[in-house]
Amino acid sequence: MFGSVLAGLLLAAAVLAVLPPSQTATLPANPVARGEAFEQALAAALTKVRPADEEWAVAIDPADVNAWLATRLPKWIEHDPLLEEFRDVTALRIASTDGALRVEEPIADGWLRLSLPIEVGIEAGRLRVGFGTARLGRLPIPGIGAALAESVESELDGLDLATRAPELPLADGRLVEVHEISCEDGRVALRLATRAAARSGG
Repeated sequence: MFGSVLAGLLLAAAVLAVLPPSQTATLPANPVARGEAFEQALAAALTKVRPADEEWAVAIDPADVNAWLATRLPKWIEHDPLLEEFRDVTALRIASTDGALRVEEPIADGWLRLSLPIEVGIEAGRLRVGFGTARLGRLPIPGIGAALAESVESELDGLDLATRAPELPLADGRLVEVHEISCEDGRVALRLATRAAARSGG
């Protein structure tokens, strides 16, 4: 009796592990074209000349990010050895759900997916990152989220991002500040502002 129950539980666990998350990260039909288009559009949006400190917004399709990770990031790594540490990132895929990003990593030749929901946002001008329950397929793996949260909090403290909003420096000295990050089903919305370059004294 016990043996049959245990076998049933193991079978159920195996089925859950094989089943993908309910909102699976996907690649678009033409990842090369989508990856290039996404890179160019994002660069154009970030570098566009705008009134100083005026807020602007952009919506990102996670499928475009996945296309960029699969096709464009490897080329960046090829041309810049300093980016080699990001080699493993090229295999990751993301999906956006209501309130969180789901980051997925294919394992076992791709027939299993390890996924982790990540809540990212700006609160009171500070970057906030939280982690949900990691899953193998739909099988929950407790403990991973808590361990990552502790590690990421330490990293943010070291980068001073726990006390201020993230910002992206541009080549001309301007800074793009991230004021809001919101995750919805199928898209990530960002609210940003571009600060003018600091003037040198003299």
